[in-house]
Amino acid sequence: MASWAVVRPSTMYEKHETAELRRDALEVREEYRAGKDRALPSFFREHDLKKCRGKNSNKVLAPHQSDALRGLARWYAALSEAGTTSGGILALPTGAGKTFTAVRFLCDGPLSDGYKVLWLAHTHHLLEQAFYEFDSSMLGRVREPRSCLAVRVVSGTPGHFPPRDIRPSDDVLIATLQTVTHAHREKLETLLRFIDSAGGKLLVVFDEAHHSPAPSYRRLLIALRETGASALGLTATPTYSDEGKRGWLKKLFPAGILATARIEDLLAQGILARPIFESAKTAIVPDFEEPDYEKWIGSFRDIPEHIIEQLARNAERNSLIAKTYAADRKKYGKTIIFTDRWFQCEAIVEALAKYGVKAAAVYSHVDTSYRSVEARQRRTRDENAKVLARYRAGEIDVVVNVRMLTEGTDLPATQTVFLTRQTTSRILQAQMIGRALRGPKFSGTADAYIVSFIDDWQQAIPWAEYDPLIDEQTIDDEPVLAKRPPLQLISIELIKRLAQQMHAGSAGTFGPFQAFLPVGWYRVVFDACLPDSDEIESRDQLLLVFEDEQKGFTELIAALVKTIPKVFEEEYVVLEEQKDALEAWRFKFFTGAARARVPIG
Repeated sequence: MASWAVVRPSTMYEKHETAELRRDALEVREEYRAGKDRALPSFFREHDLKKCRGKNSNKVLAPHQSDALRGLARWYAALSEAGTTSGGILALPTGAGKTFTAVRFLCDGPLSDGYKVLWLAHTHHLLEQAFYEFDSSMLGRVREPRSCLAVRVVSGTPGHFPPRDIRPSDDVLIATLQTVTHAHREKLETLLRFIDSAGGKLLVVFDEAHHSPAPSYRRLLIALRETGASALGLTATPTYSDEGKRGWLKKLFPAGILATARIEDLLAQGILARPIFESAKTAIVPDFEEPDYEKWIGSFRDIPEHIIEQLARNAERNSLIAKTYAADRKKYGKTIIFTDRWFQCEAIVEALAKYGVKAAAVYSHVDTSYRSVEARQRRTRDENAKVLARYRAGEIDVVVNVRMLTEGTDLPATQTVFLTRQTTSRILQAQMIGRALRGPKFSGTADAYIVSFIDDWQQAIPWAEYDPLIDEQTIDDEPVLAKRPPLQLISIELIKRLAQQMHAGSAGTFGPFQAFLPVGWYRVVFDACLPDSDEIESRDQLLLVFEDEQKGFTELIAALVKTIPKVFEEEYVVLEEQKDALEAWRFKFFTGAARARVPIG
């Protein structure tokens, strides 16, 4: 029996069902993590397709979506006629509706013909986005004689099911790549029974397919293909910076790009808004102590919570955010401001009011854990819903929120988003920016302003950069890489060390100043598993090389080209467990290098 979070509400706001359920699920998960006594939502639905067929989706297809569905249908028809397996890619820019288009194709074709679907993605955000697309109106397109359809989400995230709960009766299994890869490698019986239950009629959807050439993922896809499965890749950027892995992309999806759309066409059609990026300097110097920075830099987490708290409480900074909007309110129009704390929401709303700006806050009452019981009770989900209704109706111009509106909530005509602090998470950044990218054809705007507030950081922090939408998407072309100067990545510790040695007054102590300047850098692209999670984020970093290290790096790379330990190809490689191997490399290739004296980890 479905829990409250997945029961279709009987209200006049039926078209907002997905957004409301998703926001409820987010709030409940926050309460769970905060230790509140409340049940998690169940990400499982068993749909009665007879009832679903009475609920027709009224969503109008954009021209590029109709073209994409025709391309997917041709590929599927060829598979069915030939009785073979193959893989192809649906390549649509961010905001163009890849997930919706893929689910519509699955309902019209494979699911109607008795197929099962294994949907793979990197993060719980992408899993839940797919889960909510399989709603009653969409599943009404699944043809008879199929009478019911079970959809389950599997991952390590609270509220999702563990892999041991997979059932042969599941029809659509939506899971993280990491969970399924591990379960398949360990020959988990529940997963193997699900695959066997498809009887050779299994279609694998690989979200963010440009990650598929990673060794463990491609081994999974090859193994699934041997069971008779075909694969559909979804991506906005079907390229890979590593030439060898680009070749694997073609092997995994031999049919190539099945359908695509050019960003210029989507802009011209009014489907997407044109992003205009601005930055506002705050002159605030975060108090990020060097020992804390050194502990954090290799963690792959976003910046520490105590630094976030410090920035959120800065009155001068919050005042600047409000002033920035007020100074250009006509240009920015309807705006969503993303913050980190409930009290920051209230401070910015209050500051905006002084400029005569109509604004209101949206946040979970979980965020108010430091307030009185009476104050907590005033902040309810109903109050948040009323704020959003007023925003949609044009009664207020600005909604300030604690990241509750990153996805799912229907807020048309939003022209601007304010990102009140930088983040290292590309996923989070893309979600926030995406709230303003709806074009005029879908009640959005022609231009979208993305305003980032930039503090005066004293450390080298690998901030997430927004990936520009690629207009020509091919599998074989080398992507154009952004050329960034490495100067921003020079460690402050090098400057401190040079200053201290110079202050000692002995030229012989510190040698030529050139020894403290990098001779070049390597660009390193890799996937990192986030701590306490089974989610993966891509990392793109510059590694500085100093004169006393140059020979060592050259020899190390030459050795790794010949052979690399298999463990370093796995998605779950852990630094702590590989210290012996790393120490051996350091001793062999970097003896005498200054930085090699610092212990690994």
